[in-house]
Amino acid sequence: MKTTRRVPFSLPSLLVFFVFVLAGCGEGTLEPATDSGATAPDGGAGGATTNHAGGATGSGGSAGAGMGGVPGSAGIGGMVSDAGAGGMLSSGTGGMTGAGGRVVSTGGTAGSNAGMGGMSGSGGGSGGSSVAPAVRVVGRTVMGPGAGSFQYSWPGVNVQAGFTGTQISMMVNSASGNNRVTVVVDGGTARTLSLASGQSTVALASGLPNGNHEIIIWRNTEASPGGLLTFNGLTGFGGGGLVAPPSAPARRMEMIGDSLSVGAGVEGNATCTGGIDAYTNNYLAYGSVAARAVSADVVTIAYSGIGVYRNFNETTPTAASLTMPRRYPYAIPDTALWDFSLYQPHVVVINLGTNDFGAGDPGTPFETAYVSFVQSIRLKYPATYFILIDMYGGMRLTRLNNILATLKAGGESKVEVLSLNAVQNNLGCNQHPNIAGQQGMGNTLAARLRVLMGW
Repeated sequence: MKTTRRVPFSLPSLLVFFVFVLAGCGEGTLEPATDSGATAPDGGAGGATTNHAGGATGSGGSAGAGMGGVPGSAGIGGMVSDAGAGGMLSSGTGGMTGAGGRVVSTGGTAGSNAGMGGMSGSGGGSGGSSVAPAVRVVGRTVMGPGAGSFQYSWPGVNVQAGFTGTQISMMVNSASGNNRVTVVVDGGTARTLSLASGQSTVALASGLPNGNHEIIIWRNTEASPGGLLTFNGLTGFGGGGLVAPPSAPARRMEMIGDSLSVGAGVEGNATCTGGIDAYTNNYLAYGSVAARAVSADVVTIAYSGIGVYRNFNETTPTAASLTMPRRYPYAIPDTALWDFSLYQPHVVVINLGTNDFGAGDPGTPFETAYVSFVQSIRLKYPATYFILIDMYGGMRLTRLNNILATLKAGGESKVEVLSLNAVQNNLGCNQHPNIAGQQGMGNTLAARLRVLMGW
């Protein structure tokens, strides 16, 4: 099994905001992701392992009070960005309860098709509570280089919007020609679109009945090989414009993992003509499947070839090994740190270890690293419940049960192991689960969430 090893792009450090005030839709430009040209075998969960020095080890931010609401908001509404100067307030109107994401407001005039569709409500940051029109963003992002833009690299970041009219397009800058997104309009059939490298305006839907609609734009591709996406706005509504985005669900999940959680190769088979990247689709990954089944937001922090102690094809990790504990703190790997108060999940699902076992049993150092990683996340998410995923049983499950016992002995009560071994398959690209396998895994996870969380 082989995948292309790529070196991630490099950006200057960017300040992360809970609310972005979009005064327009300037077109940002990016350097494309570089490719080292080297190849490495995949380890069953595989994908490329990227090794270079310089990953920070800091936590990337402190957890908010309670379930992570913005300080001063009493955890009941997040922040709402208004028009004009874009002052922030804790009104709870349109914001996401308990720091569940961001409502990204727009600039301009009500009803306008310019930029991102215009802004209604009171202005100047003086306290208006309207967030229409706007988009709702689920996932880790940073502000973009142009007015009214934001950037993201992790798989599964999604933009949700409400609009009127008969059609809609997205203005986007893709660092490569490898990025794909899934588009869902009004809860209908999911469509996958490929993005051209550079700046483009992509038609998302057309020929719609003239009226109110909702759209989801879901990033399928992981940070490597896709690189950075810069969202520059929605446009071309066919006589309509943006309205209030869909409201946030009350439930929040976070998926942490490797290519299995990315959804690598899910649309392919053993032949995998053209390589695994062409068949990767996070919208079809088990975490996304489970989130839809229980009506939850989900943030996915996953990277192919990554481990918790050592990455794929490593015997002993080095100073250059960017394992998940080192990559996890980032909004954009491995350059812009994330503020963990901005999203406080009720459940964190961790699926790591497949790549740690790529060179054989990693032993007690794997257990030590895993325990430490969970404990570090607990500091960021005081109230979350941890589900540790077993994929293949055997010694991997033994190690995971040892980790569970150590965590409980240390006072961790909200943690358990869930096995997906009985439902996963190796029928996708490079022995990854295909659509049926990921669906089965997602169904199993959703069933457990309904019992565990009452969802």
